[in-house]
Amino acid sequence: MTATVWQNDTPHTIRVGETLDLKVQRGDKITYKVGRFNAIHTIDYQSPDAQFEIQINRSLQNAYFVVMFAMVVFLWFNRNFSQTILIAAVILGLAGYEALVYFVGYTAKPIH
Repeated sequence: MTATVWQNDTPHTIRVGETLDLKVQRGDKITYKVGRFNAIHTIDYQSPDAQFEIQINRSLQNAYFVVMFAMVVFLWFNRNFSQTILIAAVILGLAGYEALVYFVGYTAKPIH
């Protein structure tokens, strides 16, 4: 997976495990995007000495797996649903998850 970091509209591409050192000055615009199908996010806190790590949103993933597990348990005990309703529920669940990943799937965390 690759991430693109823009400093004042100048792109820099990094891969998993790589680091990127930028000469950031106050007022620079720093944005990032992880992968091809994610939104572009701005890093709000900027200091010349700041270090950031782009991380996956674990709470979003955990919530998704809890909801999917609850849906499987619910469907296990209530087996009277039609196949069309089940397929629609799975498709809507996956589409909703992908939409959330697009907007809030990754965050930039400051390293202290």
